[in-house]
Amino acid sequence: MPIAPLTATAAVALRGFVAERSLLAALALVLACFGAGVLLSDASLGPGGRFETNVAWVLAEVLGWSLALTHGAGLVGSRGVLGAFALARPVSAGLLLGGRFLGLAAGLLLYVAAVGATLSAWLLVAHGGAAAGVLGIGWLLWLRLLVILAVSTLFLALVRPAVALVLAALFSVAGWLAASFPAAGPGALEPVARLATFVLPDLRALDTPMAGFPDVGLALARPTVYAMTYAAAMLAAAIAVFPWRARQPAAPAS
Repeated sequence: MPIAPLTATAAVALRGFVAERSLLAALALVLACFGAGVLLSDASLGPGGRFETNVAWVLAEVLGWSLALTHGAGLVGSRGVLGAFALARPVSAGLLLGGRFLGLAAGLLLYVAAVGATLSAWLLVAHGGAAAGVLGIGWLLWLRLLVILAVSTLFLALVRPAVALVLAALFSVAGWLAASFPAAGPGALEPVARLATFVLPDLRALDTPMAGFPDVGLALARPTVYAMTYAAAMLAAAIAVFPWRARQPAAPAS
């Protein structure tokens, strides 16, 4: 796979992601929520710094999902990825989609890093020690967003952006809730349950308890390998079907 077109496309996607107002708005909301948590920290029953950072991480998770879904599904940005393909004939469909995914993944990593750096700085200044566990929590959050981005990219390769957003959101929520479903059930549904377990993203496996900060030495290898493998599989499927989708004639304007 040619590296130069891939990196160039990724750079364009990253610049577009950083320039979007949605990213700045998300960061501003997280910081505002964090500030509110600081003001309400007296209500915390846990160790210093835990209340405000937990509140901020919860909002960062929700807004991160929103960023991954809207950008991944092509709902944010000028004309989405199909419009970009029409303007970049020298770049193959697979390179375009792969580079776009890498650029957006890098943008989500910057988003998580900005949130984590702010919370770490606050814990260092206010409580005399940088919470090393912030690194682990931030990494797991990025892995979840990476999987959601891959899912929305796959649906974008199949349907229109608005429909892709809805389907990706439902698919991701189903993956989040799948671990809560009872394992026992009718024998006839067992193959369906196994297929769902195999196809749906196991976002619970990438979660971390919000009650405390784990050490950086946590076993992050398994969730990292799972997230990277799942995202690669979703992206490979998207690249396989995207050339067919890009060749379809545009729907007539109503």
